[in-house]
Amino acid sequence: MLAKSAIELVNRCYQKTNGLKLLSLEELKEAFIVYVFGEYQEEFMVQYDLEEFYEHLNQLQLTNCRRDFDKAVEEWYIVEYGSGYSDANYHDILFTLVKEAVVQYQSPNRTALIRDVTKLLTMPDGFVARWKSGMLKERSLPHYFRYLMKLGVRSQKDIETLVDMWLLEYPNAFDKKQQELFANPPRRGRPNNVELALLIDLAAKVKPEMTRQERERLRKIYYYHRKSLTVREMVEKFEKYIMGKNKSNDSQVG
Repeated sequence: MLAKSAIELVNRCYQKTNGLKLLSLEELKEAFIVYVFGEYQEEFMVQYDLEEFYEHLNQLQLTNCRRDFDKAVEEWYIVEYGSGYSDANYHDILFTLVKEAVVQYQSPNRTALIRDVTKLLTMPDGFVARWKSGMLKERSLPHYFRYLMKLGVRSQKDIETLVDMWLLEYPNAFDKKQQELFANPPRRGRPNNVELALLIDLAAKVKPEMTRQERERLRKIYYYHRKSLTVREMVEKFEKYIMGKNKSNDSQVG
């Protein structure tokens, strides 16, 4: 069946040749040219000749190979995902999945986390299985990858950027105690021993040898602020306490 528009032809290309993996805009542009002059041309030539094939491309406004073909792919992207397809605008679901990857695979570093997030997003028993279970009817993998695109993941580079953005919020993500805290978050109204232990470890980097008074101050910070501050913010609060204490001591000596 002949395509009625260039956008329809791009959609066929995506469905048939590249709908089973993450695909960037530039990769789709290359794949589209290969598809049109490969599989689509072969289908066309079953009933028509080569001259009619090029006339058909003219009707689809695919006259200039590079320029017109790239324009068709860009227009398809806009139709599918809006004009901001090149922006890294990630959905909260993805940040939750990065945390899940850290817990599930116990990723030791950034490179491993990128690999593990990719695995979670693309393996049949990973996030795709949950996505399928939430569908009212059977959906194919191309539909799943379109869903990822709408969330903000369109290529491997997007996953790398996603991980980097997430690590800005959780710079201690590769610490074993932090990963244990991810797996067992604090319960409402009750302190979490793992969280307190992590706080003490991080505070020890600020003040390696704490006095009894300083340890008590750290515990008070935790019990008073554990519901409103992150571990990192509590460490910063403790650091300000130490700095203020040192300034006070210096003024007394002077």
